[in-house]
Amino acid sequence: MTSPVFTVERKDRWRLRAPDGDPFLSIGVVHADDTNLRYPHNIGIHRNRYGGSRRRWVREGLVPEMTSWGFNTLGWTSEYVSGAGLATQGGVVDLGHSDGLPAEELAGAGVPYTLSLRIAEIEHWNAFPAYRDPRTPAFAQWCDHLARTVCRPDDPNLLGYFLVDVPCWDRHPTGSGHPAGELAAIAEAYYRVATEAIRRHDPHHLILGDRYGTRTGVPDAVLDAAAPYVDVLSVQTFPGPGPGALEDALERIGRWHERTTRPVLIADTGNWCPTTMNPGRTGSARDQRERGAGYVESAEAFAARPWCLGWHWCSWLENPHRGFGLKDPWDEPYRDLTDAVTEANHRLLGLAHISGAGER
Repeated sequence: MTSPVFTVERKDRWRLRAPDGDPFLSIGVVHADDTNLRYPHNIGIHRNRYGGSRRRWVREGLVPEMTSWGFNTLGWTSEYVSGAGLATQGGVVDLGHSDGLPAEELAGAGVPYTLSLRIAEIEHWNAFPAYRDPRTPAFAQWCDHLARTVCRPDDPNLLGYFLVDVPCWDRHPTGSGHPAGELAAIAEAYYRVATEAIRRHDPHHLILGDRYGTRTGVPDAVLDAAAPYVDVLSVQTFPGPGPGALEDALERIGRWHERTTRPVLIADTGNWCPTTMNPGRTGSARDQRERGAGYVESAEAFAARPWCLGWHWCSWLENPHRGFGLKDPWDEPYRDLTDAVTEANHRLLGLAHISGAGER
């Protein structure tokens, strides 16, 4: 007998349904990884508070705290580890992300979570992209290997599967790319082969697709190719504090939604400000209180869109490379931020539950 899973539906608006049938607004945290507590400046905290155990950190630290702040989903956990140099800035970024928390740890957390399959190395941030042809047998074999490895078909807490982080479908900043004139055929094969592999090993959980970036963009041909194969359009957006920046980003996402007819998960979003560890982190908010106000504005705007299934906030704990989080590098909350986050999350979750309860 198949375990119940998360589903999407559209009535007055798009929404997720949890396995028990209740409406579910996915409010998640991104880049939650205990390696951020294993630097020389904070390894002592990891040992003293959590016994040096990842499992204890998840169960005694991460999950109780995030849920108390109104977060209900563990989003993308892979971490940014390559410093400040991006391919777009002439720097050298190789892999750029860790593998994230192991699936067993995520499954054991007791809250909804997501998994990812890195089927291609075409990320916008990757200075060494590999534009392999997805129409070859080798690509199908690779996708099937990943699906056999990653898929968890019987886990009711699994929200679904992401593919690639910020894929660069237009010409890559390094000059790499797919052959001109073949983009539509290549994208169709990419999504078809990848999702067929997932469906062989898990026929039921949601396919969340690539995590497109509003700054990087995505060609219409790719959106058209993805639409028949994904359940959700996953987007990350960091619009900044400028006048109209958030509205401009939401308008762009809305156009992608209209073209694909897929509901949208804001899979990665956030803001930042100067901190003790990262005093040069400018260009967003001025302080943590302003970050909190920015969170509330963004969350309310996301929740108001009828195509939005939820949003996942970047990130959990500040490190020297990414430079921003809900918590400081010594595992203490930025209270001016988290107090505002907590109020907004609980209020918006309550409204979502009330509006969706009558549609069961």
